[in-house]
Amino acid sequence: MSPYPARPLPLPAVYGHDEVALAFAAAIGEVMAPAEERIDGLDAVLDPWRAPPAFLDWLIRITGARVEPGWPEVLRRKAVDLAPRLAAHRGTPYGLLLEAREIHGWVPPGFALVVDDPGHVFPHDDQAPGAGRLLNVTLTAPAAEDQRALESSLTRLVRAHCPAHLPFKVTVTLAHKGPDERSQQG
Repeated sequence: MSPYPARPLPLPAVYGHDEVALAFAAAIGEVMAPAEERIDGLDAVLDPWRAPPAFLDWLIRITGARVEPGWPEVLRRKAVDLAPRLAAHRGTPYGLLLEAREIHGWVPPGFALVVDDPGHVFPHDDQAPGAGRLLNVTLTAPAAEDQRALESSLTRLVRAHCPAHLPFKVTVTLAHKGPDERSQQG
């Protein structure tokens, strides 16, 4: 068994029989081993799904992920995972719809989110829009949902994605139960 650690610094073959050079390389390798192990484990710290909970707030800060107070750990991890894609589409209807789908779970058939975006390119011969432009966002949710909580969540979501110069209006409507649904519960 060799007296040198498993990770000595590699030396040219000419120093293969020099005990002083081998001992020096072994000492440097021993000193560097903890740092190399930490660097080898860095991907586990930067991965939102494998990072220890203690690193999650740090990941949220460095990625710019949008999280809200009270979110459970799994939603916070999902927000960190989604942050790069959302950053690329911040301020667009696609970014708003992406976060609504991935974070809030507002997906069909239970939910319908409609973004009426007044923004588009106006050619020189077309009349520019008036000053009263307004972004309308409408969420239709199942009847069992809490309308006030949904309005609050939707308002915060739209505020995060809507360009600052554009006023917005959110509307949450609860789907009415059909006659066959009422009779099944009755």
